[in-house]
Amino acid sequence: MQQIIFLVTSLEGLHKPNFSQKLTQALQQRVPVKLLVGLVDFEANWAVRQYLNRLVQDNPKVKNVELMTLADIVADQPGLTLTPEERNQPDLGDYEERLFADQDQQIKRYLKAGHLAAELRQINDETPMSLRQYHADQVSQIDTYGLDGRVIGVTQYTAGTPTNSYLLNKQGDAALRFVRHERSIEHVYNIGATSAMGETEFANAKQAVLAGNMTQRERAKAEANSVDHTEVITTQEAYYGVLVYATYQRYSDVFAFYQTVLDQLMTAETQLYVDLAVNPVLSPRMPHQLIFNY
Repeated sequence: MQQIIFLVTSLEGLHKPNFSQKLTQALQQRVPVKLLVGLVDFEANWAVRQYLNRLVQDNPKVKNVELMTLADIVADQPGLTLTPEERNQPDLGDYEERLFADQDQQIKRYLKAGHLAAELRQINDETPMSLRQYHADQVSQIDTYGLDGRVIGVTQYTAGTPTNSYLLNKQGDAALRFVRHERSIEHVYNIGATSAMGETEFANAKQAVLAGNMTQRERAKAEANSVDHTEVITTQEAYYGVLVYATYQRYSDVFAFYQTVLDQLMTAETQLYVDLAVNPVLSPRMPHQLIFNY
């Protein structure tokens, strides 16, 4: 079957001008178009829906796009029942409630002894989006709801940083677990004499050459100092390991998991579009698949 699948791995990629352009072109081909949302930030699924709704105002054909989240994929898979420590469910009736509303959503804030304990974000009184729990004014857990009003994802935070994320099936059991890790990444920069990253002596040497009042020995030294050189800078990068509770299969990162999901959805006639930023990571895992960029 002919179809077109767009893999969304970040909100930044979704808002690239190329995305809406490629999506518009895909809708003109009169084949099924699917948007596979692979965001580990489950709450951001609502931002994807809102963005598509804005695109519909300019292009009614966007209504025909089939939106698929990772929660939809695991809805019927078996899972593991989470413990009360893993799935904290407060009784909001114990807190003082304050209601705030704007054009886009309602926010109910729940206070305990004057401190923010929880925050429920919803489209209206009947459609919850997410429940944020707080400890010492920092987010400690986010429950994300699906369109049917059930919780589809639970993300736990430590010191304001997400650590564990669970995707729930229809029974409320954890079907997938995402665990956040950090690793050191080395970035290699080839710095030229005119680069703003160059050392001060390079800038001084260049100015002296331009002045034209250098001796031959000074000029040779300046030229030696002006050659390109390499800098290696080490930074920390976050990544997520994935555990499937149905099979207890582990994936070293989300891209290995994306590959498995795509293998289940794609046919020989499927056109796959991915964010240009993740193509270098994903394409080596799918060497026989023609991948388009947005």
